Amino acid sequence: MPSISVIVSTYNDPRALGLVLAGLARQTLVPDEVLIADDGSGPETRAVVEAWRRRLPAPVRHVWHPDQGFRKCAILNQAIAAARGEYLVFFDGDCIAPAHCLAVHADRARPQHYVSGGAVMLGRRFSGGLTEAQVAAGVLERFGWWWLEAERSRRLLVSRIPGLREMLDRNLKRPPGWRGGNASTYAAHARAVCGFDERFSYGYEDADFGHRLLAAGIRGVSVRYSTPVLHVYHHDRPRPYARAEAVAANKALYDANRAAGTVATPYGLKQGG
Repeated sequence: MPSISVIVSTYNDPRALGLVLAGLARQTLVPDEVLIADDGSGPETRAVVEAWRRRLPAPVRHVWHPDQGFRKCAILNQAIAAARGEYLVFFDGDCIAPAHCLAVHADRARPQHYVSGGAVMLGRRFSGGLTEAQVAAGVLERFGWWWLEAERSRRLLVSRIPGLREMLDRNLKRPPGWRGGNASTYAAHARAVCGFDERFSYGYEDADFGHRLLAAGIRGVSVRYSTPVLHVYHHDRPRPYARAEAVAANKALYDANRAAGTVATPYGLKQGG
C-alpha cells in the first residue's frame, strides 16, 4: 500500500474544518499525514488546526499563505509540493469523510488512474446543529431523520449495500470527472501535470485539473456510491469569490487548455516540483 497524504483545502470556515477533522480521526485506515491547505484564513482556523494536531492519529501540517483573494489552486500546489506521501487524497474543508473513505480510496488506487467520489449535501438545520462530538461518535454513519433532509440521500443508502454500490460505480454513463472535494491520485501523477493551473479562480479549476490528467493518460475511477462525503450546508454563507464573470473567464481558460491538449500547465508546479 502506498503512503498516503490527505490534503484538506479550507478558507475561513473553522467550524466546518473541525467537523472534517473529526471525520478524519475516525478513519479505519490512518493516513501518513494530513495537510491543511489554507487559502489565507484567520487565527480561528489556526486554532482549530492546532487543537486537532494533538488529537489526530496522524501528523498534521498547516500549509498557509496570505489572503489575497481566491487562490485555492496556489495553496493546493503548495500542499502537493510539500506532501511526503506517494498517494494524495483530497477533501474540501466542508466535506466530512465517512469512516471507511480513505480505505476505499486506497483500495481503488491504481497507477495511471485517479479516483473520484461524490457528495451528499446535508440539510441546513442538521448542519447547523452538528458537532465534532457527534461526528466522532459516528452519527453520520447511522441512519437518522437527517437523511430525509439531505440532498442525494439515495447515495447514503446505496453506500451501505455491498455489491450494489460497486456495480453502480462501475456502470456510470460517462467516466467520472475530478471532484476535488473527494478525490485521489498518485502524487507522481499530480506533479506530472504540474498540479493546478493557478490562473483559475473560482470555477472549473477541478475540471481543468481532471482533463489534464486525462490528457496525460490518467483515467478516472468512480467511488461516487461507495463512499460519498457529507457536505456541510453552506448556501447561507457569503461567497464573494463566486462571481459570474470569474466563472466565465475560467470557462474560457478551461476550453483553451482542452483545445490545446495541455497536459503540464506552465502556470502551476514546476516540473517535478
